[in-house]
Amino acid sequence: MTQPTLPLERLPVYVDAPDAFVPRATWVLETLLAPLGRGVEVTRDPGRAPQSVLAYAPDAVPGVPTLPRSDEAMTLFAAARPLPADAFTRRAAAHAGRREDGPTCAVVAAFPATRPDGFVAGCDLVASAFALLACWDEYTVAARDRYGRLPYAASVFSASPELRIEQPALDGYVTLLRAVLTPRLAELGLAPLPRPGWMWGDKRFAVALTHDLDNLRRWTRRGFAATGYRAARAVRRRDWAAVRGELGDAADWLVRHLPRGTDPFWTFPRMLGGEDVRGVSSTFYVIARHTHRQDGSQPASYRRLRPRALEVVTRHGREVGLHGNDADRLDEAALAADRALLARQAGAEVRGIRYHYLRCLYHETLPLLERAGFTYDTSLAFAEHEGFRCGCSFPFRPYSLAEERPLELIELPLAVMDGTLQQPHYRGLPATEAAEAAAAVFAQVRESGGAASLLWHNNRFDPRLSRGYDEVYWRLVDEVLARGGEATSAGAVVTRWREALGMPATSGSSGAGTA
Repeated sequence: MTQPTLPLERLPVYVDAPDAFVPRATWVLETLLAPLGRGVEVTRDPGRAPQSVLAYAPDAVPGVPTLPRSDEAMTLFAAARPLPADAFTRRAAAHAGRREDGPTCAVVAAFPATRPDGFVAGCDLVASAFALLACWDEYTVAARDRYGRLPYAASVFSASPELRIEQPALDGYVTLLRAVLTPRLAELGLAPLPRPGWMWGDKRFAVALTHDLDNLRRWTRRGFAATGYRAARAVRRRDWAAVRGELGDAADWLVRHLPRGTDPFWTFPRMLGGEDVRGVSSTFYVIARHTHRQDGSQPASYRRLRPRALEVVTRHGREVGLHGNDADRLDEAALAADRALLARQAGAEVRGIRYHYLRCLYHETLPLLERAGFTYDTSLAFAEHEGFRCGCSFPFRPYSLAEERPLELIELPLAVMDGTLQQPHYRGLPATEAAEAAAAVFAQVRESGGAASLLWHNNRFDPRLSRGYDEVYWRLVDEVLARGGEATSAGAVVTRWREALGMPATSGSSGAGTA
């Protein structure tokens, strides 16, 4: 990616909000203006409001584009109450400029303004963005699934059907702000905003190619036992298609893999070869230790094969990240130890993480990652549905409610996971429909000039087991390249984003994860 030359200029923004919400509003404004190539300098002095480029206040500031601040939202957040059902709805096109003949923009947001006249939006976009970026649903809703995750069915997306997870609402807020700020900056004689995707230089957007190594071998003693169990269960249920599938997998091992000494989970030649020929790179997330039965079903074979897998991926110049285990979710010492252990095993720095089964808790786990020295996480997603868990198609710094500050950590949205699309208990899509659904998600990233990650497991590169999903991956990669995007490792994407925003190259205690 070519280095852009634009500096991150800070724009004066007037904020009239309760003391407790000011740091939250500042964080949201910083997050929304970052894709526009600008930072924020917040002022609470009414005397400086007329010189501001933007205002966030309960009453419109004359002559200044003003976002409405909702008393209802302030009360809800102060009381730590959950959002009501249908909180987010599509608001009728609101003026995106101060002129009556200015452009209009419809957004999906919560907290409608009680007196919409004079504002550039009909609802509190800052409070709406805070609810999504801070995963307020996870903070206020007690429901959890068997992996300890907030279920999609209990999320704000399920409670507000007009808030579609595959159509990032915050991207609409950024678009509205671009329309609002463009004439205001010209009026004040300030530099115009850069184009969408400015941080990628000569590219338009970025997609991080990532692979979680959950298991490294299928056909072990446990693997054969699991196949027998599933086949017997299918017989009891008279699910003859499943029976044929299990028996066909066993026959494929006997005819294809046994004579060659190969395994359908050991797909590194296909993965790395296909990426190398396209000139792209990727990140592999590797389990450092197995501490719980949910960390993986074959820990012995994983321990035996992990050094070989690490040697292969590092020899091909790929980034290695930690695939967080059960202990890594809430135990800071275990997390730091696993990061250091994997760094020693890989002979490379470990800067990023994705949790196995996406078992990352926003408000408990992410602060641990900062303290353990990680630069980024790319775990926040719902396994049940592709899209943007935090409502945006660009990286951002998560917020610590306990300390009322943004973390020195980048969250790279996980937009699409193969298991989400294929698993029958999730979306259960055939390969052709999966390709279309995934392409539609990344079209949002392309439009915003943002960045998100794509997750494809190693077991979905075997021609038989993948059921066509191996070709879906290559189709998506080719589409990114054809559309002017950058397809590279998660670490490379995050590094570029941090540099563009003027953040340090690494965060936390950097020595914790070096070899």
